[in-house]
Amino acid sequence: MTTDTERRDAVIRKAVEDTLKPARIREVRVRESEDHYGDPIYRVDIILASDDEKLETEKTINLWDAVMDALAAEGFEVRFPIFTFMTPSEAENEAA
Repeated sequence: MTTDTERRDAVIRKAVEDTLKPARIREVRVRESEDHYGDPIYRVDIILASDDEKLETEKTINLWDAVMDALAAEGFEVRFPIFTFMTPSEAENEAA
């Protein structure tokens, strides 16, 4: 059975993947959090498929609208997303 959180995370992942194509994404991690004003946000860690994966600047700029529009379209709470981009080696170092 899929939870609401899993469905929300899948919506965010799809929006990220669709927006950043042709870049390949290994993993998208989503955490509910608050910004420094106490407003609710999503912290979204985007782990690229390889250390030499390239991102197009124009596409990364469109991520905020893409994610918030996708959440709204699917009826999920819309929070401002804060993105962190990592290569696989950076993600492994963070986990260590």
